[in-house]
Amino acid sequence: MKKNYDALARQILDQVGGHENVGNVMHCYTRLRINLKDRGLANIEELEKLDIIGTQFAGEQLQIIIGNEVNEVYNAFINLMGMKKEKVIEEKPNRDIPRKQHTIRSVIVAMIDGIVGCMVPILPMLIASGILKAIVLLIEKFGLATAESSTIIMLSFVADSAFYFMPVIIGGFAAKKFGANIALGSMLGAALIHPDFVSLVTEGTSLTIFGLPIYSATYSSSVVPIILSVWVMSYIEKFISRYSPKSLRALIEPVLTIIIMIPLTFSLLAPLGAMFSVGFANALTWFYGTFGMIAVAIFCAIIPWVVMLGMHVGTVPISISSIAATGIDKIMMPAFLISNFAQGAACLAVGIKAKKADLKSLAFSSAFSNVVPGISEPGMYGVTLRYKTPMWGSMIGAASGGLYFGITGVGAFSFLPPNIFALAGYVGSGEYSNNLLNTIIGIAIGMVVAFVATMFMYKPKMN
Repeated sequence: MKKNYDALARQILDQVGGHENVGNVMHCYTRLRINLKDRGLANIEELEKLDIIGTQFAGEQLQIIIGNEVNEVYNAFINLMGMKKEKVIEEKPNRDIPRKQHTIRSVIVAMIDGIVGCMVPILPMLIASGILKAIVLLIEKFGLATAESSTIIMLSFVADSAFYFMPVIIGGFAAKKFGANIALGSMLGAALIHPDFVSLVTEGTSLTIFGLPIYSATYSSSVVPIILSVWVMSYIEKFISRYSPKSLRALIEPVLTIIIMIPLTFSLLAPLGAMFSVGFANALTWFYGTFGMIAVAIFCAIIPWVVMLGMHVGTVPISISSIAATGIDKIMMPAFLISNFAQGAACLAVGIKAKKADLKSLAFSSAFSNVVPGISEPGMYGVTLRYKTPMWGSMIGAASGGLYFGITGVGAFSFLPPNIFALAGYVGSGEYSNNLLNTIIGIAIGMVVAFVATMFMYKPKMN
């Protein structure tokens, strides 16, 4: 029976505190992400009774796990909000709600929420870029065209454009996320990769603005510098807007905002973001270099918990930075890939051993969902986590496959969703000519171990 998405959207809206309690809403591959003004108004107990997989909070953001049909529910929810003629929802503070104290946890959660809000909208672009890169590799691998072919050149630069112009694109979405002017956010991103600025930096020319030194760095393919800059810009823009004469606001607000943001961005914020990105990448490199295959195995095992905390989208900038800097991601993308396949194998084992027909159906469909479209939440919340031992089985399998990944240095050359089609992004050449073969072997190890471990540990009588 086809699900009534409009009815489900209405039920969700009623249980999250109504229209007035919704700040904004977005979605990833499986979750409806609603920023609430007061999380205390959300009736989680009633929400859990609806036709959804589960719920969880990340700060003030309520994440409603829908599964593969999240896009339909999201569209219905947005249409429902549109009936109120508020397509663009302003996050105005509720004065009746007491101001909450900031803690280290709340600050970290807010940072993750900010990054996720900026990254989720660009995932289709990254996927398209990754698939194009994979197509180019396959065409060249099978000798269908040479690197000098006009078709290859066109496909390559279109795919690369997603990464090169990333600050421009993220600048616009970051502005939307933080309530700033979208055009100004994009303009700030464009300034960071302007050809003249890139040339001057490459030539080692010393630059200043209003007497302040400008940090020499290139920002193409970067994420954190523009997000940090636009976040600060949102406050400056609102401050200028508040104190500008209404008759001159359209002129004063954009000009003053950009003039103030030029030194802030180029002398302070973008360099800080770049240093943070480099520092994190160096820390990850150190972790990988120090612990090697053990580091990969551990990360592969804990991926389900990263997903459960809603932090999986937050790992996208790390993968992007790694691919942009070195051409390969040996931790993030491989870990998500092996984790999904191991969870699929664990679900398959549950489906075989389960006594109840409805659980068999859920387990088998979840196994398919994990491997083919790469959606792990239905199986994770409906099977592995629910019955505990399958989760342990999948983690043991993922760690085993991850250990092989670490030994052989498996890595992803493109950003692709962790499913069976992502294997195209593991086709390498030269020193990585065996990368795809090792990827398949690692997946096979992970799935076999996860299947056997789950068959051994899972007891149907526990249902």
